[in-house]
Amino acid sequence: MKTSPITTKQKQIISHLYKFRFLNTHQIQTLLEHKNSNRTQAWLKDLFEKNYVKRHYERKSFIDNTKPAIYFLGLKARHFLIKEIKLNPEDLEYVYQEQRREKKFINHCLFLADVFLFLQSQQDSTEELKFFTKNELRRYEYFPDPIPDAFITQKVADTTKRYFLDLFDEYTPPFVLRNRVRMYFEYTEKPDWDENTDFAPFPSILFICPNDSIKKHINHYAKSLLEKTFDDKIKLFLTTKQRLEIGSKNSLWEKVDI
Repeated sequence: MKTSPITTKQKQIISHLYKFRFLNTHQIQTLLEHKNSNRTQAWLKDLFEKNYVKRHYERKSFIDNTKPAIYFLGLKARHFLIKEIKLNPEDLEYVYQEQRREKKFINHCLFLADVFLFLQSQQDSTEELKFFTKNELRRYEYFPDPIPDAFITQKVADTTKRYFLDLFDEYTPPFVLRNRVRMYFEYTEKPDWDENTDFAPFPSILFICPNDSIKKHINHYAKSLLEKTFDDKIKLFLTTKQRLEIGSKNSLWEKVDI
């Protein structure tokens, strides 16, 4: 028997999952800007039954019962993205492995989605926010390598601000953050950005650190590099996951200054 076609909202769910990889029910509800949670659940249930999406949904304990289901792309969504969105099949090979991703990777994706939702909630009607994740940036060979977690643009009137964003988790050792800072300094010495963006202003860099201790460490390290190089292209801003979770727009980002 032929199955019914998926709706526009269901196609949006697939696109959001392509963008963020893993999303929980609450995040999907917010991204859809749809007030009826029962309707969203029905769309997700239908997509799950048709193998467009899969989910982690354990109910072995009381704590499990309080957690929303986590969704990710199924194999049928891969075919949809190739056919309807014209994505490169090679860029969707990862879908075959999504079921086996480690919990720390899943949590990283979920928090990145929370970052986007927070930024979206803070913008006013005059701002235009665009948020591109790694999946969407792979086609741009001139971007830093490894690719940032996100590339963000904020446009107000005729002014556009650009940002590279890196999210670091609790298990990330400090040397990884130091190497990332150094990579950005080295990247500014290359012509890649200027040649491919018609000399657009170099993006500011946003680091979300796992805690205040790491933030202070990276602040000190980046400051020492700035003092040595006087690289005026580098504008690094730091915050912590806790500050973002609190959701305070004021004093959220701390700029690294000499």
